[in-house]
Amino acid sequence: MDEYIKLSEIKAHIERHEISLVFIKMANCGVCDVVFEKTEKLLQKYSQVKSVAVSVEKTPAIAGEFLVFTAPTILLFLHGKEIFRQSRFVIFEQLEEALDRTESI
Repeated sequence: MDEYIKLSEIKAHIERHEISLVFIKMANCGVCDVVFEKTEKLLQKYSQVKSVAVSVEKTPAIAGEFLVFTAPTILLFLHGKEIFRQSRFVIFEQLEEALDRTESI
């Protein structure tokens, strides 16, 4: 998973790819680390999903741009529009269902 720092890079990534996932995390966050690893493993099954990781500390504007109030937060975009969001406690079955739906479109 690539890591971007500039908000403009993140927005360009979302617009450039048909299906993109943005993983927003914080430093020293155990939950973020575990969810990040599980997300990376899950995404191995979905080669068409282009993913990017963003640290709130390095890119504080991300919180305001996407209304993120906690970490980790996973945002899934299809054609530049947000179609799925989960924060803090991610239910991977729901994330997988959302990824499956994007695959069938």
